[in-house]
Amino acid sequence: GRSLDLQYSDWSTESLCNLLWIGVHFSWNPVPKRRLPVFFSHVWGVTLMHLTRCYPVMKNVKILEDFYKQKRPAMFVANHCSWMDIPFLGATIGWRNYKLISKKELGIVPILGTAIKAGGNIMIDRSDRRSQLKTLKQGIGYLKDGIHLCTFPEGTRSRTGRLMKFKNGAFKMAYKAGAPIIPITIVNSHKVMPTGWMMAMRPARGLAEVIVHEPVESEGKTEEELAQAVRESMIKGLPEDQIPL
Repeated sequence: GRSLDLQYSDWSTESLCNLLWIGVHFSWNPVPKRRLPVFFSHVWGVTLMHLTRCYPVMKNVKILEDFYKQKRPAMFVANHCSWMDIPFLGATIGWRNYKLISKKELGIVPILGTAIKAGGNIMIDRSDRRSQLKTLKQGIGYLKDGIHLCTFPEGTRSRTGRLMKFKNGAFKMAYKAGAPIIPITIVNSHKVMPTGWMMAMRPARGLAEVIVHEPVESEGKTEEELAQAVRESMIKGLPEDQIPL
């Protein structure tokens, strides 16, 4: 009855929160260095997440506070098993100018695809070598210009919630730009909005967590060593049912 209606309303609003966060952030930030659009989109997204009980618990945020004082750009990488990972990651990065690295397939999604392109975010076609090189150059340029990048190195959502193998693009960008990588572990987002669901199955509050790990410097490491160090950090924050088999 009334209780079920309220729960359905909460779930629908959480799904709307996710879509609005993506659309507003991407479409209101067409110029890489414009900070005002990023500010307004962040206010909008964070407010909605709080109002819909969609805000995850964030741990080790002090690591980011200390890092930001250095005024250096970073590559943020997180595990990926739900659409909720996008607003979770954005809320964790906070009041900063950043770009998302996404796969080309998202470009054909109505509204979202147009917004991603208009926002100057990076889209990669893994089947096209020329696109890969262009994306690599674009990402390195953003990092050298002081703009943070964020991505999910698995390349797609994990259907089981367990961490999958990494693609090497994010690590190559950070290595070439000499930028550090900040590993982020997202816990239980797939239990909030499983793969294939159009709306959240339950509120994130009290269930989902975002864990920030110490930055991993790219200098003094090979790309392989960098990827391995980041992966080990991320695994440390995962519960048993999300650890790779």
